[in-house]
Amino acid sequence: MAKLSITLKIAGTSYPFPDIDAADEELYRHAEREVNKLFLANAHPALLPKDQLALAALTLAMENVELKMGHSPSEEAQRLAMIEKQINEYLDNTGS
Repeated sequence: MAKLSITLKIAGTSYPFPDIDAADEELYRHAEREVNKLFLANAHPALLPKDQLALAALTLAMENVELKMGHSPSEEAQRLAMIEKQINEYLDNTGS
């Protein structure tokens, strides 16, 4: 299978992927867009970029858990969603 060298830009930083299968390029590009969308969705003046990425990772992990469990949110996924909500409420109340 043909190999490609691509660069993805995530949260403003470029990351080289020098040896991916050509058939997987669109998967990488789609994942790049999803991470950047979630990164921007978690933008808040009180959050550092690493924190925005952590919340994006949490969101993607929750979606992955739901998929693995047959689309029904587990107790753990619900707890993670509650934690995310509490973080967002705290940040909104700090007035930053």
